[in-house]
Amino acid sequence: METVNKIEEKVIAVIKGKPVEADRFITNRHGKKFEFDRAAVNTRGGFCLDQMRDDEVIIAPGLIYRAVKEA
Repeated sequence: METVNKIEEKVIAVIKGKPVEADRFITNRHGKKFEFDRAAVNTRGGFCLDQMRDDEVIIAPGLIYRAVKEA
């Protein structure tokens, strides 16, 4: 189980026993905004994409971001 500590504009996730600092929000090249959701579950040296929803992206080293819904 990976742990996550959400701090202001950064997140600290523990992946493979090491802390990883990442942005809480990212924006893709089309201007779509994503918010950090969780660390991906690592299986056999990779990541099973079955854990992903349609509105999520995975960024190395295993951070899952979910699309921010515009109000």
